[in-house]
Amino acid sequence: MRARLAALRLDGTVLVPALLLITLGLAAIYSAKLDEDAGSLVVRQLLFVLAGSLGGWLLARLGVLKLSRHAFELYALGLLVLLVMPWLLTPDRHGTVRWVPLPLGFKLQPSEFVKLSLVLVLARHLQHAGVTNTLRSYLGPLLLTVLPWFLIMRQPDLGSSLVLLPVLLAMVVVSGARPRHVVLVALMAGVLAPAAYFVPGVLKPYQKERIDAYFASPSALLEDVQEKYAEGDSEGARASRRELIKLRRGANFQQFNSIMAVGSGGLTGAGWTHGVQNRADQLPHRHTDFIFAVVGEEFGLAGGVLVLLLHGALAAAILGVAYRTREPFGRLVCVGVATLVGGQAMINVAIATGMLPVTGLTLPLVSYGGSSMLASLLALACVLDISRRRVDVFFEQ
Repeated sequence: MRARLAALRLDGTVLVPALLLITLGLAAIYSAKLDEDAGSLVVRQLLFVLAGSLGGWLLARLGVLKLSRHAFELYALGLLVLLVMPWLLTPDRHGTVRWVPLPLGFKLQPSEFVKLSLVLVLARHLQHAGVTNTLRSYLGPLLLTVLPWFLIMRQPDLGSSLVLLPVLLAMVVVSGARPRHVVLVALMAGVLAPAAYFVPGVLKPYQKERIDAYFASPSALLEDVQEKYAEGDSEGARASRRELIKLRRGANFQQFNSIMAVGSGGLTGAGWTHGVQNRADQLPHRHTDFIFAVVGEEFGLAGGVLVLLLHGALAAAILGVAYRTREPFGRLVCVGVATLVGGQAMINVAIATGMLPVTGLTLPLVSYGGSSMLASLLALACVLDISRRRVDVFFEQ
């Protein structure tokens, strides 16, 4: 296999973890929808993989250098689509406008592709401008990131917007930003992000409910119930119990059952297609945003660690391509893609295990979804093209 990859000039350290994640994702999707339309979903996911592979092959044939020349046009097209979507499409039951309907029942999520276009346009800008110790040098990258962030938040899509800031920080670091400036920006973001909760119109009511549910700890409420019963305060205990039931069945329902599923998996899990929470239909969106809960319940700690190691290995391999690449644009693209893959995986797993509030975000290459799979494979195609043409393809005349 290594010889065949070498003949095709494909980097096996990037390709192998990606293929293993896709395979594991197909198995988890089948199990998650075993009682419904598992076979058709797996076939559709395979079609997404084939379409992404074909798109990646065409991209490699074109060459990342030629694509870079149109980075600003692709970026502007993505922003235009995000801008007009609320005016042309009907909001769903949550009041969100994230998907563009396509023939044959397919849907497209433009924000997935806008994330990749942001990586390309930042690489194109930083390749020539870079960042220095002046504030003005940061304004360009910051503006390029804020525009899609604002339009994605307007949909609203908090999950996709969360990935954009780490991409910006990683790419400006590689382009020469001073560490203290990066720390300052990160601290400012950490201070300003909580303020979004209190600014009217930034977050939807259901998003605030999820944040409230995250800080209302079920374990603390359970302890409160037990203490009040022990003190003889039956009325207070019943009130706390009602809050606990409301929390488990309300905004925190998804995350509560996800934590239960991951925790019940033990070391090796209940076995493929034998997860109790999965089979009992207690995990909403278990084939998409909460696919990690299915893996944790059915393959246990071993399966969860394997998913994390594969994503880590994939991100490390992409950074390895960046290290071996002498051309600034290719290096920056690889850093951006590695941050997209690794950052999004970390956020998704943190949500599934209760470390972050609930927001919609797929697990790269594992979750069911055409837009996520297509965008991920196109991003990896950029990396593979950079890897096999490290010397001769990036030098413009």
